[in-house]
Amino acid sequence: MRRTALIAVLVLLALTVCGSPPVQPSVNGTIKPKDGQPSFPKLGQYWVIDKGCDFSQETVEWADEVFEQLRQDGIAEVAVICQTGVVDRGPMNNGLIWTRDWGRWARLGDKDDDRAVVWLIRPDVAPEQHRVVVEVSTWLYQYTAIDYGDTLEEAANYANWDDFDGVLEAIARGTDQKLREVVKDNQIRK
Repeated sequence: MRRTALIAVLVLLALTVCGSPPVQPSVNGTIKPKDGQPSFPKLGQYWVIDKGCDFSQETVEWADEVFEQLRQDGIAEVAVICQTGVVDRGPMNNGLIWTRDWGRWARLGDKDDDRAVVWLIRPDVAPEQHRVVVEVSTWLYQYTAIDYGDTLEEAANYANWDDFDGVLEAIARGTDQKLREVVKDNQIRK
């Protein structure tokens, strides 16, 4: 009798483990900003979120068209967030970590290969604290610091002069140009 019960339990366990599809946790439900950081803003009508840069509507619409075309062309999803209150609280709780976590929380990128770029502009920090940072998803391995370095430097120079429209223009123009150069035709999602 005990042997039959043991076999039944093992069979049920095997069916449960092998016969059920894995359950994926909800990304939005599990990823939260680290302690002391602002909550994640939602994407709205545009690929640009303005929580402190006071971008002109014209610049936002132009940048949005550039980013939407990158998405439609199957190259990558790109978002720019201007957010105050994101501060450096150590290597595991800073602007880069907040940007990475926001991209995951927002589920940026195609579900199959997750190609995404997230730019963060922090208008309320000193220039030496990196007012502009970029986070690139793992699957967009072609787009490296060598590729986005010039764009980051140009955007940071505009940010240091509090010209946030210039920052957004530099990011949109530079990201579009470099992604189109490094993502080859055989790598574009159709």
